[in-house]
Order: sequence, then C-alpha cells, then structure tokens
Amino acid sequence: MMQWRSTFSSLLRGGCILALILFFANTHAQELNCNVTINAPKNQNVDPQVFRNMESFFREFLNGRKWTNDNYKDAERIRCNIIININEIPTEGEYRASAIIQSQRPVFNSNYNTTMLNLQDKSFDFAYSDLQNLDYNDNGFTSQITSLLAYYAYIILAYDYESFGKEGGTTYFQRALLLCNNVPANEKTKYKGWSQFDGGMSFTTGTINRFVLADNWLNPRYKDMRTAFYSYHLSGLDKLYTDAFQARASITSSLSILQKVNTDNPGLLPLRNFFIAKNAELINIYSKSDMAERTMIIQLLSTLDPINSDKYKQIGKN
Repeated sequence: MMQWRSTFSSLLRGGCILALILFFANTHAQELNCNVTINAPKNQNVDPQVFRNMESFFREFLNGRKWTNDNYKDAERIRCNIIININEIPTEGEYRASAIIQSQRPVFNSNYNTTMLNLQDKSFDFAYSDLQNLDYNDNGFTSQITSLLAYYAYIILAYDYESFGKEGGTTYFQRALLLCNNVPANEKTKYKGWSQFDGGMSFTTGTINRFVLADNWLNPRYKDMRTAFYSYHLSGLDKLYTDAFQARASITSSLSILQKVNTDNPGLLPLRNFFIAKNAELINIYSKSDMAERTMIIQLLSTLDPINSDKYKQIGKN
C-alpha cells in the first residue's frame, strides 16, 4: 500500500506532470471492493426493485467511503462479499435477515487468494426504506443498517491489516468495538449481537456475537493468537511459493501457538472463525508434506478443530 511513495518520487524527478496526475488518480481508491447480494423471498408482496436498490445503496456505502487514512491503488482494494438473506418481512421496511461476510487477500508470489473471513451473522435484522440515504458517523449511532455495514467494513479491514503487520488490525478492531458501544440500549434490545451478554450465538456454527468478536481480538489475554495469525500469513502463506518446506514449518509453529491458546481458552470465537476460513487451505497445504508430518498435523488440527476432524483425514489419503 505504501509503494506509492517511491513511485511518486520517481515521477516527480522525471517531471512527468501527466503521469503524476494519473498516478494520484489511481492511488486514492477506496479500500473495499465489496459485492453485496440480497436474497429475498419471492412470495413477499414487495417490488423486486426495492432489493436491487438496496444492493446498490449498500454496495456504494461500503465501496464509496474511505475507511482508513491509507492510500490504496485500485488493484489493492480488498475483495469481499456480503450476502444478505432476508428471511422475513414482518412489516413494511422491517427485515429479519442473516448474512454471510467473506473476504480474501492475495498470497505473495502467487495467483492464490487466501480466505480471511467466512462469518455467519444470523441476527442481521434491520429497518430500511427504499432509496433511504445511508448516513453514518463513527462517533455516534444513526441506524442499525449503517452500524452493521460499518462494523463489517472495519472487521474486514482489521483482519487484512492483522495479516500484514503484527497486531496491525488494532485500530480497526477498536473502531468496530466502539461502534458496538455506540449502539443505544433500546436498539441493543431490539437487535441482537451488539451486547456481550447476547445469548444464542454459538461459535460451533460460525454465528457470531459482534461485540465478543472485536473484544476478543483486543484482549491482551489472547495476544499469542494475534502473533500466530500474523506469522501464519506473513511467514507461512506468503513464503509458500518460494520455500514450501520453511513456510509449512512456520505454519505448523503458528498452529502450535493456537493450540496453547485453545487449551487455555476453549471455544474462543476468533479461533473458531479461523478454522472455518482456513480448513480447506490447511488440507491442501499439508497434503503435499511427508507422511510423518501428515500424521502429526492431522492430530493437531483435529484437536484444534474437532468439527472438521473428518475433513482433516483427507490429508493422509493424498
């Protein structure tokens, strides 16, 4: 993201004003390249155009806004998806919904993109009027829907930054947590997932409590988890295509750190989300190792992620 500094210097030395103008036009792109999909029941007495408008307005809210102070090139924008499944429309403008939030980042020296997030929010309920302006302020509350969209914008950014720098996502986890705290008490009663005391949100299914997710990442007790997350990506995945042996060793070391965190804190939400996002990737990585390493890693992954233990047995079969 910061390569623009050296490029800027070379353009300036060359005196190429036109190139400089074109360069800056390309470096101030917004951070997110987010596709928004609304899946609505067809038997509802609602004009389908309402949902098309909703997709467009939500997409513009996420992609048209600057969420950080960094300068992104268009190619550096974070690719992500928010899939909103509307389950019920109890009254006009009120939506009972769930959502899937996904994001990915490129792996160095490859054409492979690793999944960063694959979250399921089963309490994505909101109110929205057709063509409603989506006003938002980081320091206050304007509406449930803008809080939901802004929260996930910051979570997507936090995970991405966390993978490139040690505890690099702190600012964005903090903003996500502040956003939770800014939701008024009456709104927290009406819409679940903002309070740490909301029940019924199980880590085993990937369903999240928004407050708990952000708070866990910022809790000093789980600092080792953040170290492991960073090293998994920067010392592991990003070196996989230049030195596969050393990269796997770094990934295994990261998983061993996560094992200790898991032993001390079973059921930790960010850990569960990590394996929801990474289980297929891990199977692919270790299927290329020797049999002794495969046997060891199957046991380690099955302990860390028992829900997917049958999947990890595939490592020993390839």
